[in-house]
Amino acid sequence: MHHSPFTSLVALGSLLAAATSTAHQFPSTHASSVSEETYDYIVVGGGPSGIIAAERIAETNKKVLLLERGTGPTVSTGANKTLSWNDTLTPIDVPGLSTALSEVGLFSEYVCDDTAGTAACVLGGGCTINYMVFVHPQEADFNDKWPQGWKWSDVEPAANRLYERNPGTSLPSADGKRYDYGIYSILSGFLDTVGWKAVDQVANPNEKYQAYSYPVWNVKDEKRAGPLRTYLPLAQQSKSFTLRTGVKVNRVVRTGSTATGVEIQTANGTSIVQLAPNGRVVLAAGAMGSPHVLFNSGIGPQAEIAKAQSAGISVPAEKDWISLPVGAGIKDHPIFLVNVQSNGTFSLLNTTSVVAGTDTADIELYDEQDSGILTQGRHRLVFWTSNVASDNVTRFYQGSVGATTGEGVIAITAYMTHGLTSSGTLVLNDAGNATVFETVPYLQTAGDREAATDFIQQMVDYYNNPAANFSIQGYTNVSAILDSYTAGIHFVGSNKLGTDDGRLANGTSVVDTNAKVYGMDNLYVVDASIHPDLPTGNAQAIVMVVAEAAIAKILSA
Repeated sequence: MHHSPFTSLVALGSLLAAATSTAHQFPSTHASSVSEETYDYIVVGGGPSGIIAAERIAETNKKVLLLERGTGPTVSTGANKTLSWNDTLTPIDVPGLSTALSEVGLFSEYVCDDTAGTAACVLGGGCTINYMVFVHPQEADFNDKWPQGWKWSDVEPAANRLYERNPGTSLPSADGKRYDYGIYSILSGFLDTVGWKAVDQVANPNEKYQAYSYPVWNVKDEKRAGPLRTYLPLAQQSKSFTLRTGVKVNRVVRTGSTATGVEIQTANGTSIVQLAPNGRVVLAAGAMGSPHVLFNSGIGPQAEIAKAQSAGISVPAEKDWISLPVGAGIKDHPIFLVNVQSNGTFSLLNTTSVVAGTDTADIELYDEQDSGILTQGRHRLVFWTSNVASDNVTRFYQGSVGATTGEGVIAITAYMTHGLTSSGTLVLNDAGNATVFETVPYLQTAGDREAATDFIQQMVDYYNNPAANFSIQGYTNVSAILDSYTAGIHFVGSNKLGTDDGRLANGTSVVDTNAKVYGMDNLYVVDASIHPDLPTGNAQAIVMVVAEAAIAKILSA
């Protein structure tokens, strides 16, 4: 086999810095042409929700067009930034290189440049650039805040359909072995002594109090999985399916309450893609992207539609504007970082040597035997717990645990998750060409700050413990840890699904229980923006479950 040289790119400086890649720059010209070809369904966004929706539509033999503004990240989807030691793989494919995407410049190339928080503009969406932690949702993730028709008993069949194709795995190496599990040995032993219990998070997803597990990763056949690998190839076998990348959707074109197509931008300019009679548009551009498309389509708060109009977007006439709380109520997991020095001898995988091809032992084990540390993600243990603040609200927490710089240093990435009460507001910037936070969604309520403080105090008490050979590095003060939170980048809720029509007084919902936008006849949303609450852990599994459930409702409507 001929091996092509690996192409090195510029490293990303910050997760929340705006990407400067020209990959997402499009000319800002008005629509000049209308396509002759029409489609029964146009799906906007080629992330996990969009791919799942488009594939399920293609199964019905309806003519479906999937539009993604980014590029393909794998060889089969058009990428040429392959590894020096295997010209069939990009760093995206190799689970052990998930922490190296900034190092090789792919993270900065694949994130959007016009969103308030980090979002992926690449085929496969967030599943292309994340750490692959795959947490099957607990029943409470649906039963607490989702409306009737969306309780766990309603969505469990959709979850089963997803897991049949994309189950995740805690043991990805083909030889059946786990590699580099010193952290698990140390931490599991300690957690046992303080009354926590080991669980199988797949078999027991509802065990979320003082419980820990081997991590489950979104890995299949020793490669990064997700709908890009488990759904898209099936869609591409269908003659009714078309995928276009490098296409940014500006807005939904509509006549009154009927969508008639979408306006797109490419390197060649701006044009309109038309729906066939009785066709439908399905938005799947994510919790950051779908609100922007709705603002540009004359749907949302009047102030945001006006900003889009001032930016040169051809919004509908004001009489056809639909007033909905698009962008309101957006939520995310705040992350609290704690680094713990232990007496272990483990260290962070040297991904630089893997990319360079000099780590021959790990490369050969992976390349020749589909085994070894390169089949695994970063983390070695995941834990969950909950507490109840004085407001009587139960809030959950997840800790994803892995190595970091320095021998024996345990990095705990702790999320405040399901049950938090803070939310923010997503709006357009003054120029009308990007989203920003009018209110950030983090630690806005006294209850969240109280509960987070109690949780962090528990971590400090646990891990600043000389008797256990632990000592916390960096911030050891609870207030300092709390105030240095970072974004979880698991945004939900910016186009909330619910029964209270947002056009009415005190209404908070943008889409109904069939995922249809209130006030529209044939416009739907299936991505994380419709989730009315945060899940208990990393969001990718529940995003896929909801997409499976939503597209089933849309197809049967």
